[in-house]
Amino acid sequence: MRKRVLFIFILAALVGLVFYGNRNVFKNIPTAYAIGDLTVLWETDPLFNETNIAPGFTKTKTVNVANGAVSSRPVGVRGILTSDPGNLASVMDIEIKEGLTIRYSDTLAQFFTDSAGPNGIFLSDLSAGANTDYDFIVTFDSSAGNLFQNQTIIFDLQIGLSIELPDSCDQIDLLPNAIIGTSNAETLTGTPGNDLIMGLEGADKINGNGGDDCILGGDGADSINGNNGNDSIFGEDGADSINGNNGNDFIVGGKGADSLKGQNGEDHLIGNEDADSLDGGNQNDFLEGGDAADTLRGGNGNDTLIGNSGIDSANGNSGTDTCDAESETSCEI
Repeated sequence: MRKRVLFIFILAALVGLVFYGNRNVFKNIPTAYAIGDLTVLWETDPLFNETNIAPGFTKTKTVNVANGAVSSRPVGVRGILTSDPGNLASVMDIEIKEGLTIRYSDTLAQFFTDSAGPNGIFLSDLSAGANTDYDFIVTFDSSAGNLFQNQTIIFDLQIGLSIELPDSCDQIDLLPNAIIGTSNAETLTGTPGNDLIMGLEGADKINGNGGDDCILGGDGADSINGNNGNDSIFGEDGADSINGNNGNDFIVGGKGADSLKGQNGEDHLIGNEDADSLDGGNQNDFLEGGDAADTLRGGNGNDTLIGNSGIDSANGNSGTDTCDAESETSCEI
């Protein structure tokens, strides 16, 4: 299956940074937030709240990220500018370090630009069970003139996972916050809107609910129900059971002997690897077996059934069906 590299950041920490003129105020309230297996701990809330700053000012704050998963997790960051009426971002620099390694260094203005897209800024892969500190060093350019005195800048940092998504999910206008599991077996339920749901490891039970959802089962034998909407569902590793239910769904089994059912709607089912069972259900469906000996059933409607590699069995059932398999039943074309 063709994929485009697309990274989505799952919100793990929303940390406000505020700089403005007047007296010095600094809060010391440790704050923690968990997203999936990641725990993000930052020193104060907000992370920066500085006043009476001048050219040459510098401040370092540290964010700790711990990975409680059984596998590594990619960590990234995004900056979101809320307010900068005096264009302070052009004369302030940000450097992000992990230990002695500089992960990023540029002006705040460039930081917002670099992290604005779906990529964000990748920081590092965090090993299973490990934790690390990221130092955020903000500096007011010493050469900045009085024009920037007594100005205010407010922006947020999002720290979390960077996950590769398939092309079909790129076409969905997803809600900003993902629903994400852990290494354990969990039950995850979507909202009435367009959700990104990721089970990660474990034998998860996932229900997309309403909306056009992007669902990634992850490792493990997952049970996935897209429910309503035109969903893109990927079982990934493990022997998964996937039902598209209502809507025109795109379903890929991945590794493992998967059971894929399109049910209602004009669905596209791909077994991919191993011996899979595909059932189009109602309406005009497109089924592809992939590798190994697959079983394809068209159901109702004018379906297309393609076995691909392996000794495959295709049954078009009702309708005028097109088949390409070693064993064909009720196939008109």
